[in-house]
Amino acid sequence: MDTALTITQLLLAAAMVDVWILRYDKPLRARGGDAQTMVEEFRVYGLPDWFRNLVRVLKLGSAALIVAGFWSGPAGFAGGALLAVLMAGAVSMHIKVGDPVLKSVPATFFLLLSAFVAYSFWPSVAA
Repeated sequence: MDTALTITQLLLAAAMVDVWILRYDKPLRARGGDAQTMVEEFRVYGLPDWFRNLVRVLKLGSAALIVAGFWSGPAGFAGGALLAVLMAGAVSMHIKVGDPVLKSVPATFFLLLSAFVAYSFWPSVAA
């Protein structure tokens, strides 16, 4: 379980950096509607620019907390739980705009992985 958790933590952190920094202004198959960039995607969802900026900070912050989970269980739990909530929101936005199911697969996958991280760290906050 420790190896699976470690791999999952690294994958989630890398994915958030990839999507929210490296490919922020690049087309991705999973972007909502026919958006080519993150700015366009949030417009497709009908969400304001300030909200996109908030989500960016929260997703990158959750990635940092997930990495901090290597040293602090409560930080790992907080990052996993926060990212799970954010990814549930992403899935709901794909549904809202009527995207094909395949476009929501990455968000669903990261929702499940972040829930796994939160679940794995739960004993460190429940004790």
